[in-house]
Amino acid sequence: MHVKAQSPGRRPKKRAMPRYSKAVIRWLIFCFPAGLLMMWSDRCRWSRQTKSLISCGIAGALIAVLLPITLPPQRAAGGVQLVSAQPVIAIQGPCQDPEDVGAFEVDVPISIKPPSVVVEPTPEPPAIYVYCNTGGKYYHTGKCRYATKKSAYLSLDTALDKGFTPCKDCNPPAEYPPG
Repeated sequence: MHVKAQSPGRRPKKRAMPRYSKAVIRWLIFCFPAGLLMMWSDRCRWSRQTKSLISCGIAGALIAVLLPITLPPQRAAGGVQLVSAQPVIAIQGPCQDPEDVGAFEVDVPISIKPPSVVVEPTPEPPAIYVYCNTGGKYYHTGKCRYATKKSAYLSLDTALDKGFTPCKDCNPPAEYPPG
């Protein structure tokens, strides 16, 4: 077996990169989505490990660029202050000397409720119902002998509006009691 010895001044020849691999690299730099598709196609002869490493690198770069955009904005100092969340306390007395820090105790109530005014509505009088006979001109109480099962059961206001008058026998109320 005969081995050729290389001369000291000559370098070994490098294998030329295939034309498709150069195109994949260009597409990865200038348009990475299309470059990724080209890289993972069957025409690209790169190893699976190389393809995975390049894909992870592009994903990491995308996250690094897009993550600051998706974070919520930082709040500036100032703005709206909730006044009701602050305790309402007024400490009265002499000013405290800086030397007396911790010499006084202050008893602060846990919650201070604002004064309230209670307004009760005026109660309405209970409705009074009477019995009215069809074709009649008087209204009656439930115990009147002229009130029957067929008598209309109406409120006093409705009976008065329809022109009925109080019965002379049972003496129903003519108006609502004051009240």
